[in-house]
Amino acid sequence: MEGMIDTVKLVLKGGIIGIANIIPGVSGGTMAVVLGIYEKLIEAIGNILIDKKRRKEYFIFLLKVFVGAGIAIIILSRVMDYLLTNHEQYTYIFFIGLILGSIPSIYKTHPHMQFSIPAGIAFLAGIALILVIFIFAPEHHEPINEAMGLSLSSYQVFMLIISGFFSGGSMIMPGVSGSFILVILGQYHIVIRALKNFDIFPLLLLGIGIALGIWSFAKLIDYLLKKFPKETFYFILGLVVASVVPIFPGMPAEISRQIVAIFILIAAILISYKLGDR
Repeated sequence: MEGMIDTVKLVLKGGIIGIANIIPGVSGGTMAVVLGIYEKLIEAIGNILIDKKRRKEYFIFLLKVFVGAGIAIIILSRVMDYLLTNHEQYTYIFFIGLILGSIPSIYKTHPHMQFSIPAGIAFLAGIALILVIFIFAPEHHEPINEAMGLSLSSYQVFMLIISGFFSGGSMIMPGVSGSFILVILGQYHIVIRALKNFDIFPLLLLGIGIALGIWSFAKLIDYLLKKFPKETFYFILGLVVASVVPIFPGMPAEISRQIVAIFILIAAILISYKLGDR
């Protein structure tokens, strides 16, 4: 009975991480930290292919987490598709609020965040990475088809795989939202629509990229957090600060809608701040 309860808890934790990963600005990695499974998650992902003795243990653990995350993503994708179709401006303003509200929690993640020249360089590098992607990405918004199926262009195939790679890596990185990466690379709404319509081929391409990204970044993050924790978190902070630029939709023209937008922004900041105030 106790084992069943633990399984249910782990699946629910996976669901919370899945929900976080589908909302731009909310970090699945941060939620894993909050829920107390981040270190084991990184360990399991990074070592499942090389540790034969614990491979079964890692597989069962990851299966429970990913089942919960998968169920949550499928359910929430319909909600996100509706919001982006009918209330796109308000939705992205809410995302920006979530991003801004997460900044204090990222700064407090590491106990020794005193500013230094290497930390400043890492911070500026994070900002530069986001701005370079935003400025030089060929398209920020792909045309949306109801069912893309196998009719993807070679560029769309490439973008889905590469977006999945970086999104998968950022999903396990505290402070960085995997779905935010999809937003700035112009793939977020495509993925949401594919999830809603169970369009398998685009999701398969994305999944290949995500799997490669999660495994690769788990090894890299584990190394960086152990060797250069302060600089790594300053780099993350730079990513988050700059992330509001690519997704800012502009303010509504009407005064009444501006007031609503400001209210949504403040509410989102408070929600994100409270979630990160551990």
